[in-house]
Amino acid sequence: MSDFVVNSKLYTPEICLIDEEELERDREYLMQMYPARARMIMVLVEDECDRLEYEGSPMFAMFPDKETLRRIADKIYNKVKYKDDDNELRHLIEVMLCNEFFVRRSRYKRRRRFF
Repeated sequence: MSDFVVNSKLYTPEICLIDEEELERDREYLMQMYPARARMIMVLVEDECDRLEYEGSPMFAMFPDKETLRRIADKIYNKVKYKDDDNELRHLIEVMLCNEFFVRRSRYKRRRRFF
């Protein structure tokens, strides 16, 4: 059997979708261990990312703009801040947002290969 046939059988969409579901369950399980405030922030991050999950979105740009990320993070920050100018909280939100962008961009790229 040629290498192409073996490799193409290993990377069928069905296998990748099963792996995708398993990865998502694992991710959700680990996110349940976040501190309560971080879980609340993560809900807002996911909400903002849901709004950006469309073709041509800044989320899926080859090189996402840092200012766009900061504007989205600021929008979330303004909803959760409890004192003025809490840079640690702002940084946490930016990190969570970048991570969520990465997760969604990776999933988008994997699925795009098959469709």
